[in-house]
Amino acid sequence: MQHITKDDKAMILMLYISKVRIANQSGFTLIEMMIVIAIIGILASIATVSYQNYIRKTQVMIIYQEVNSFRMPYQMLVNEGAGVRSFDPGGLNMPLETENCKLSVTAPNINANTSNAVLCQIQNLSYLSNQTISLDRSASGSWTCKASLSISRSYLPVDCQ
Repeated sequence: MQHITKDDKAMILMLYISKVRIANQSGFTLIEMMIVIAIIGILASIATVSYQNYIRKTQVMIIYQEVNSFRMPYQMLVNEGAGVRSFDPGGLNMPLETENCKLSVTAPNINANTSNAVLCQIQNLSYLSNQTISLDRSASGSWTCKASLSISRSYLPVDCQ
């Protein structure tokens, strides 16, 4: 029979402990991995919807800014009075179309409200097809924004709600 020394016992104990550690390190279970993946999927879907809403808000804001940029030239033409022969996009130095708008202008009613003084027929945005954003001019010279009823209020700038 062989004698086992203290060093041998220590070595055997260390080998045993290392084997027990390896046996206990089995990693994540399938259920745990599925839960983590489901949580990541839910978070990703929430982020995607929020991102799409921000994109749409930005697109509508750009359209509003395009329309609003013609308010000052329109008012200048109104102030010129009798010298203005026709109100059209050319008279306001505005294009007939932009990437998202087909623009039109209505001649002012000097002593009454002018609906759709500057009008944008929205184009190239599938979720807003055949919708409009316009500026109306009152007889006193103040302006109001008006949008189609089917455009979600959450997308509209504060001036158009």
